[in-house]
Formats: sequence, C-alpha cells, structure tokens
Amino acid sequence: MRLSRFLFVFISCATSASSVFGKVDRDKPPEVTVNFRLLVWAHAKSQSSSVTTSFKTGEPTEVRFHSAFHYRDGNVTKELRLLPGKPSKNISYAGDATLSFFSNPNLESPYAFSISFDPRWKEVLLLLYPKTSSEKTFNCLPVFRPIGQPSRGIAVNLTGNQLSLAVDGRQQRLPPWKPTQFPFSIRNKDHIRFGVNVIDYGKTKPLLSVKKFFDSDDSPILLLRREAFRDSKGRIKHGKLMMTTL
Repeated sequence: MRLSRFLFVFISCATSASSVFGKVDRDKPPEVTVNFRLLVWAHAKSQSSSVTTSFKTGEPTEVRFHSAFHYRDGNVTKELRLLPGKPSKNISYAGDATLSFFSNPNLESPYAFSISFDPRWKEVLLLLYPKTSSEKTFNCLPVFRPIGQPSRGIAVNLTGNQLSLAVDGRQQRLPPWKPTQFPFSIRNKDHIRFGVNVIDYGKTKPLLSVKKFFDSDDSPILLLRREAFRDSKGRIKHGKLMMTTL
C-alpha cells in the first residue's frame, strides 16, 4: 500500500516537473546560428555640404557618423565599428533569435537597433538606415545573396522611386525596398551591361549605364541609391544615382 502511494506521488511529481520544464522550454527564446554583415549609410542631416578630403586619395578625412556599437555574444560584450557605405566584417553569431545593438558598452537601454533573425537564415546582409540625424535608431532591411544559383544576382532599389533595371537590354521592374532577383549571362562576352531607368508617369528616363565584370559562378548584390547631402541653406538634396556592387 505504501509502495503504491509512493509510486503515485513520484509519478505526480514527475508529471508536474515535466509540465513546468516543458513550459520553460516553450517560453525560452528560439536560438539561431547565422553569419551576417551590416551596411549602413549616415543620415542626410548629419552630412555636411563641405567635407574635408585627402589630397592623395580624395577620400573623406573625417567621418560624421556614430560608428561604435556594442552587443552581447554569449557571456561576452563585443564592439562593432561601422563606417558609412562600408560593409562590416562577417559576424558569426549563435544565440537568441533577437540581437540588440547598443550605443554604450554597458548595454543600457534604449538600444540603437535590434535584429530579429529567422531560424532559416544562414547568411544575410542587413542594410541599416538611421531614422533620425542623431543616428541612434535604425530601420533594417535583410538582403540574401542567391547562393547556389549561378548567373543570378539581387538588385535592391533604395531610392523610394519606381525604377527599372536593364541587364544586357532585358528590362525588369525594381519596386522600392524589395530585393529583386535578376539573371545574367557571360556567354561569348566578358562583361554585363546594366542600365537603370526611372519610371515617371508611365515614361522611362535613363539614369545610369555601367558595365560590370562577373564570373559565371558569381552572385552579385546591386544596391541602387541616391546620394544625399545638405546644401548651403541646410536643405536635404538628393543627387546622382549610385550603384554599389557587393
């Protein structure tokens, strides 16, 4: 009798414990393993109309950008430095599906930006856009390179306008903020001719024509954006179309 009662109590405790631990497992944030890079541009209001450049290289000698961010990786706080228009180093991350970056090394709120990784992601480029000139909060757009699909690339229209992309004369639309795949071929030639047109009231206007050299197994990423700057009166202006190839 006592043995039966003991077994009943043991089974009841085991059932309760499994329910509790099962709930803990369900409440635990999902974990991911992913490789990612970050690419950011400074906010237009933080840019000066006159920037000091090097006489030797022509590159800016100072960067008006909040470049240092901090994040938690396991039990270690790591620092990440970003320069506008320059992709970050590749970051290998394993942990919670949500990763927050802070402007201070103590990881004190509020965070500058937060990334929610999909467990299916294995490799991703994340484009960051400062929401304000203080450059402490950002929008985030994930872009995936078409791995395992030779002779195919990704074009991303970051202008906010309706654009079309011509690849060796073949046209296709590029909706704003929507990464779009495009095919290309290097058969019997060594380069690809890209043309970009803006679509305005049903008419197209050419904005850019360039040629790029790729191998047949390349999977390029093309980022299309307009140069932003402030004029002498402090007004934000948008200049020529720029294409960044990654």
